[in-house]
Parts: sequence; C-alpha cells; structure tokens
Amino acid sequence: MEILNVGICEDDKIEQKVLLKLLEKSDYNIKIELFENGNDMVSSYYPCKYDLILMDIYMPVMNGIEAVSKIREKDKHVPIAFITTSLDHAMDGYIHHVNRYLTKPFNEPDIKEVLSLAAYEKKNLPSLRIRSGYSDLEIPYMQIRYIEQRGHSMILHLTGGRDEEINYKLSDIESLLPLPPFIKCHKSYIVNLIHVNFLNKDLLLFEMSEGGSVYIRRNSLKEIEDSYKKYMFECTRNISE
Repeated sequence: MEILNVGICEDDKIEQKVLLKLLEKSDYNIKIELFENGNDMVSSYYPCKYDLILMDIYMPVMNGIEAVSKIREKDKHVPIAFITTSLDHAMDGYIHHVNRYLTKPFNEPDIKEVLSLAAYEKKNLPSLRIRSGYSDLEIPYMQIRYIEQRGHSMILHLTGGRDEEINYKLSDIESLLPLPPFIKCHKSYIVNLIHVNFLNKDLLLFEMSEGGSVYIRRNSLKEIEDSYKKYMFECTRNISE
C-alpha cells in the first residue's frame, strides 16, 4: 500500500478528529503530523517533507495564508489544500499555487480526490533514479541539497538532515541531473542552487540551507557566480509573474 506523508494544520480539535477519521478510511497508508498553528509547521518544514499539506486559513499565531506563503519559499511543488468555510481567499490560493480547497463540513469524496492528487504528484515528481547495490534508488531532485564525493563513495546530502551513501562517481551522476539548478562547482561537489542561502566569495563556498558548506573551485568562481545570479533572477521573475 502506498505511503503518503500528510501535514495537517488545524487548530479546531473537532475538525481535527473529523479529518483524521476520513483519512483513515482512504486506500492509502497515511502518516500524519498535526499542527495547531502555521508558525509551528513552517518552523519544522523542509522540501519534500510531506506529500500533501492540509492548511486551515484562520488560526492563531500565524494564519494559513502566511504559512503557505513561507512554505512556498521553501517548496514550490508540494500539493496544498486550504481548509476553509468559504472561497473568499481564492485569489490568495491562486497567488500561492494552492491546489485544492476543502470546505467545511468535510466529506469523503473530497478527501479521496485530494489524496489521489497527492499520490499522482508524488509518483511524477522529477527524481534521480539510480541503481544502488541490489535495489533501485529514487530521490526527488528537490530533496537533494548537495552531492559530495568522498573517496570511492558519494554522499547525497538530503533535506531533513538525511544522508545517502552510494558507490558512484560524481561524473556519473552529473549527467543525470538537470543543469541548473544543479551545478558542479568543485571537483568533489555538485550543488543544488535551490538550497543555497548565500554565496561567500571570500571563502569560496556556498552556505547551504539546513547547514553545511559547498566548496567552489577558484578558477570557476566568476562563471559559477554568474550562473547563480542568473538562476536567482529567473526564480524572482517566475514568482512575480
């Protein structure tokens, strides 16, 4: 049975129980993490943490619209459904690429439909697919922060603090990655520009989200800096459109 990781942000205890019961009736193996305000979910979120987010709009501390805006800064692809009593915030949903609305009171067909959407998106998420040992490995590109060559092994540094060690060479993997956002910036590193916090030209390294540093070869600094600026410009233009 397919596993779906679902993050729910809903401060009403009764609505929580209704949602949980409906999710239990689904054809999927649902793993749920529950929050009662948007700030707590945003603080712990990293790309690809969930396959689906169910976000209430009206909550204390941080409302759902603010929370979705901040989540979209980290992850542009995760399916999100607003939990609402009306469609008054349809424009906010459009701006932040919210996929669905679940209107209260909830009903089983709507829950099944949004879960089917999440399962479809998960199956079709652009991913690195390679053979590792005796098994096939499939990792969404968004989960890969950077890749590091260590001797005869390669370390995939992933979101959420996870690492995956495989017996590959950096040159073998480079041809399997979309360029950009991935760039080989050093003989031992490939960086995913999506997860770069800052380009430190003095120290010749990228400072990464969730920690860690990626080294840049000195003689390619100008070229890599230009690529990074171009990528950031394209991201900003896409958001403004």
